[in-house]
Amino acid sequence: MPPVYFRIPPVRRAGAARAGHAGFTLIELVIVLVLLGAIAAVALPRLFEGSFRSSAFAEQTASALRYAQRLAVASGCEIEVEIHTAGGGGYALRRRSGGSDTSCGPSDQPFTVAIPSPAGGDFEATASGGVEVTQGLTIVFDAQGLPVGGGGTAVVAGRSLVVDPETGLVR
Repeated sequence: MPPVYFRIPPVRRAGAARAGHAGFTLIELVIVLVLLGAIAAVALPRLFEGSFRSSAFAEQTASALRYAQRLAVASGCEIEVEIHTAGGGGYALRRRSGGSDTSCGPSDQPFTVAIPSPAGGDFEATASGGVEVTQGLTIVFDAQGLPVGGGGTAVVAGRSLVVDPETGLVR
């Protein structure tokens, strides 16, 4: 007896597209991918830019505190670091007026002379691009690198910068 073959007709779902109109064309897919790429290239860097800028300014401020401490030890003079909240915030390093690069100013003089930056200009910076200093701190390091009158805490871009009152360690 010859074999019997049964043909099962294809099952059509209700509302199914015809064979010639199923899916997307290659051009439609390429256009969508190009648009997604353009949006990603413009939008993604802006999403993460603020957090990088905030972290960088907080680390820059911590480095300024450490530099002031080392400069106080190296020069034998008191060095002041002011981390301020005015205008979004920033920091500045100063020494006493009446002194010079080779001598300390009298202890009764205020801290008004800007410390020069190794990169040029004054050793100071202002927060920008949405970065804020929400808690300021003014601290003076003595000739041993210890904070005069104890340490303190500054909040820069949401990060707490702590100067240990016993050792002057900046964390």
